[in-house]
Amino acid sequence: MFVGHECLAFALAGWGARRAGRDARTALALAGVAALAALLPDLDVAYAVATYAAAVAGGVPLGWEAFWGVANRVHRVVTHPLPVGAAATLAFGAGHLAVGRTRRSDPSPSAVVTAAVALLAGLAILWGFRSTVRLSAAVVAAAFLLVAAVVGAAVARRTSLPPTATMLAAGVGFLTHPFGDVFLASPPPLLSPFGPPLLTERVVLAVDPTLNLLGVLFVEVAAVWAAVAVYARLASPGGSPTALRDAVDPRAGLGLVYAPAAVVLPRPTIADAHVLGFTIVPLALLVGGWIWLSGRGDDGIRSSARPDGDPRFVAIVGALTALTVAAAGYLVAYAAA
Repeated sequence: MFVGHECLAFALAGWGARRAGRDARTALALAGVAALAALLPDLDVAYAVATYAAAVAGGVPLGWEAFWGVANRVHRVVTHPLPVGAAATLAFGAGHLAVGRTRRSDPSPSAVVTAAVALLAGLAILWGFRSTVRLSAAVVAAAFLLVAAVVGAAVARRTSLPPTATMLAAGVGFLTHPFGDVFLASPPPLLSPFGPPLLTERVVLAVDPTLNLLGVLFVEVAAVWAAVAVYARLASPGGSPTALRDAVDPRAGLGLVYAPAAVVLPRPTIADAHVLGFTIVPLALLVGGWIWLSGRGDDGIRSSARPDGDPRFVAIVGALTALTVAAAGYLVAYAAA
């Protein structure tokens, strides 16, 4: 689900920006900002790893289940709640406005106002975590908000995107992120540190545990397809509606060779999802790599201004198509077994 967060934010922000009247290039850049913001909440995995390392030193065994048993108590607890996402959006905007104002010598007080609101929101978040959780949670929240501000400043330094639209795009990333985490484990506390959890159990898509995992995989794949489709429209001259379709390589049908895994491999569940992920994804990457190596032009980079003429884009679409075909083939084989 790590990839799905960024792809969903990219698709929503890119589509929304284009619908709001932004030109394709600006919409594509704003989509990138949203994807970047959607990545940031998962940086708390570093904190989870450190916590797990300390637990191992105290006698906790090594292993995936042991890791997530420890990590799930700290991962997503601080950086994923909606109030924290809102504060991170303000921090991102304050950093972006501060650097942008300096570059433009803009006398507008908007940067000062945004910074003041972001500071107040951040202090409220830190006080809430310190009071209702523990001091370490407040420290992690402070580090997260600081990172959001620094990234916002870096975006302003490297781009000339409009401040308000950029902050809104970042908000799409921060505020959609927690909803992608309701399928694989205990949902994040959406209202923390100010309210009770809205969801206490993960969303189950099917009673059969293997079918449930496949459902989660299809949700993830759908998010990636949405991002690829939006990119194809925004990057194509005139927003060509055929760019994505024309990029599909027939070799992606090789994903069907994965179907026998439904009877050969152990049946995966949420607890051991790596049985599925560590086999189906490498197959898709191999197909995509083959398509890329055989499709490069003489310059090895780009043979057309359209996305479907770019070997890299064609390879990504091929790998994603192979993954989709492989998952569908596995589902059919599993249902028939």
